[in-house]
Amino acid sequence: MVYFILPNRIIWKNLWILLASIFFYAWGESTYVILLFISITINYFFGRIFHEQKSSSLLMLGVGLNLALLIYYKYFHFFFSGILQSLGWTYDSSIHLPLGISFFTFQGISYIVDVYRGDAPSEKNPIHLGMYIAMFPQLIAGPIVRFKEIRSQILNRRVTWDSVAHGVVLFVVGLAYKAVIADYLGGAADFAFGQISNGIGCLAAWMGLLSYSFQIYFDFCGYSVMAVGLGRMVGFRLPVNFRYPYISRSVTE
Repeated sequence: MVYFILPNRIIWKNLWILLASIFFYAWGESTYVILLFISITINYFFGRIFHEQKSSSLLMLGVGLNLALLIYYKYFHFFFSGILQSLGWTYDSSIHLPLGISFFTFQGISYIVDVYRGDAPSEKNPIHLGMYIAMFPQLIAGPIVRFKEIRSQILNRRVTWDSVAHGVVLFVVGLAYKAVIADYLGGAADFAFGQISNGIGCLAAWMGLLSYSFQIYFDFCGYSVMAVGLGRMVGFRLPVNFRYPYISRSVTE
């Protein structure tokens, strides 16, 4: 509601989305909200550098710094514990994975790569860039959007009653995908897989396999559709992220 009554200047609207996104992230992951600020700062810094000079070594450094956070929290402890255990030592590999770290990391990488290639200009205003990286509809589960594809919408977009209504419909459909279909199929899959130790028949095994396959589809698709719907409510046209993956002709497609 606050978004719609703000002055009709894009800087104010983007600032409000940025603040709302930070609040949204801090609500679920207050301990690691600093990582979000670090990601925004790193990518803003390298974007401004590439505005002045293009250096492949600096690009590698920028991408490396982004990935360092992801690798540390997602993979380092797992592999490090494996090495120590192979040497006969014990190591507690349990570590809390920060919420949405994969998504805002790759959003940031997308930005500096697009600027380096000249596909998009460097963003001077940190509010615009911060909103792009931290935008709450897609912060947790995507879809990841290339900076060059959405920059024009960051700087100039229009909200209409039709776009809000369309966004609400998409959000409700996505919520139904997740909360009704995916959760129901998840229960069926868990039940089938839970019978493996006691012996499971062919029909039950196929039912479990199909239930799990469609559970993960409607789970991820539901989150993406909800993100697209929330984006439409505030004037963004986020790309559709799921185009019938199970009937694709190749992995690339």
